[in-house]
Amino acid sequence: MFLKLIYFLPLVLVVSQEINQQYDYVIVGGGSAGSVVANRLSKNAKIKVLLLEAGEHPNLISEALAFPLHLQKTKYDWKYKTTKQNDSCLGYNDQRSSWPRGKVLGGSSVLNYMVYVRGNKRDFDQWAEGATGWSYKDVLPYFKKSEDNRIPEITEKDYHSVGGELTIDKSSYENPIKKVILEAGEELGYPTGDYNGASQKVFSEVQATIRDGRRCSTKKAFLDPIVGRRNLDILTSAFVTKINFDYNKRAIGVTFDYDGKTITVSVRREVILSAGAINSPQLLMLSGIGPKEELEKLQIPLIANLPVGKNLQDHITTMFVIATMELPYTMLKSRISVDDFLSYLKNQEGILNTLGGTDIIGFVNTKYNKIEEWPDIQLVLLSASLASDGGSVFKDAIGLSDQIVKEYVIPYINNDTITCLPILQRPKSKGVIRLNSNNPYDHPVIDPKYLSHPDDLKVLVEGTKICLDLFSTSAMKKIGTKPVDAAVPGCEKYEKFSDDYLACALRINTQTSYHPMGTCKMGSSDDLKAVVDPNLKVKGVKGLRVIDASIMPSMISGNINAAVIMIGEKGSDLILDEFEKFNGKEEL
Repeated sequence: MFLKLIYFLPLVLVVSQEINQQYDYVIVGGGSAGSVVANRLSKNAKIKVLLLEAGEHPNLISEALAFPLHLQKTKYDWKYKTTKQNDSCLGYNDQRSSWPRGKVLGGSSVLNYMVYVRGNKRDFDQWAEGATGWSYKDVLPYFKKSEDNRIPEITEKDYHSVGGELTIDKSSYENPIKKVILEAGEELGYPTGDYNGASQKVFSEVQATIRDGRRCSTKKAFLDPIVGRRNLDILTSAFVTKINFDYNKRAIGVTFDYDGKTITVSVRREVILSAGAINSPQLLMLSGIGPKEELEKLQIPLIANLPVGKNLQDHITTMFVIATMELPYTMLKSRISVDDFLSYLKNQEGILNTLGGTDIIGFVNTKYNKIEEWPDIQLVLLSASLASDGGSVFKDAIGLSDQIVKEYVIPYINNDTITCLPILQRPKSKGVIRLNSNNPYDHPVIDPKYLSHPDDLKVLVEGTKICLDLFSTSAMKKIGTKPVDAAVPGCEKYEKFSDDYLACALRINTQTSYHPMGTCKMGSSDDLKAVVDPNLKVKGVKGLRVIDASIMPSMISGNINAAVIMIGEKGSDLILDEFEKFNGKEEL
């Protein structure tokens, strides 16, 4: 009842809904990157900015830490689905994975689990091999620029800052299981530490984008504080359908649907795409920038022949590594009371002040990893499981088949259960996004090709073994931890927990970690696989940049939202530096 009530209460602090005919910059997408760019560009009073967001303002339930899944498949979600997967997702309806993406002001920072992980130093040094200026040394100042870290235990001050717009904190709910899991990590040789500090190879309580026990989305961090800036207009429910170009292949504006009308605005400087790893490539292709042969099939006039939509990558995991435990430390739905809701609503206290049950993160090495300080598996430990909610919310959000739920979930709905998620950090399987039609309202074709590269399955099997090792530590045995007895349906013919069994289970339950990236790859001018250059300018045209997760050339280690915000920060500086260089005049 409480969730149904607060679902309908919107959070409207950003209220600008004006439209001029021309702007210096038009930003498409008000999500994790776009909100940052709008804030930074409009700080210069000489610059007139329009931010266009297809979604609405978030509602009150988005503030609650415990219910990140509850906005999936609502009007705040684009409700994407992948194509049928041949090597994975075999236990999902139609063998398709649901891909929630935020269709809301604040983007996916309104729907995500709020986990703040920057990535490994080597991730960005790898970027810099093909994109000068994007090494770890280059990007660290941009992570710190917006950070307001309120975690007392964070001692590596060279890697953190305070006073920025984005609040980083940890859940105040002291679940006893946190200490147990940290002890279990130490038994496996992994110290407790700061995964955003000098070494990522640690176990830690989750650093999260939360403020005073509530979600700190990029809307809250970067847009709400600047309400009233006269040089910034923000339109919600504005669906961009096309980028417009002149005969010199310069972006001169955008066309969008708003309030029942089709509107075109022009730009003096640039159009900035911050629509995300799915929508940015889709809009580029609809506007004539993409693979020539695919655009010709849909009779879209070609502006620039670029590999848009290629290089799609995502972190994948599995949710079947579940254990029962003897102590009541978990988010069992039947145990959560009205008093728990009231405690959270009044003081942001109690068991509902937890990130959907996400308690501990650890970065570990499998036998396949060749670089000790570049872990290839991220472990996420949850004081919840597919069974904790009675077999309903997780099932519907993920799209599990009825058979999986009946045989592997329902038998444990009255048990205290925990989950260990082994997340593949550097997938070798790469997918593609293609247009489904030339209708902007048709969802694009999303084919991540999960587990199409055999090495991915091998690494994930080893990561799953580390989860099982964790459950077997003396620290975990003290609380009666035991992997569930049921076999994953479809894998019964294999010996339980053998490599063949684990590989089978991973193919059955292949779960997205909600981290799509790479579809407008950044690279050097001579990189034929790149869509944007190191200044984030789209190759072959003028007046157009992409600033979001789609520009990532390769996957980072850990959740990607922090890196997307960093990209927004650095991308803004690239624009502002150029604006000042030419004194506000159009670049020749």
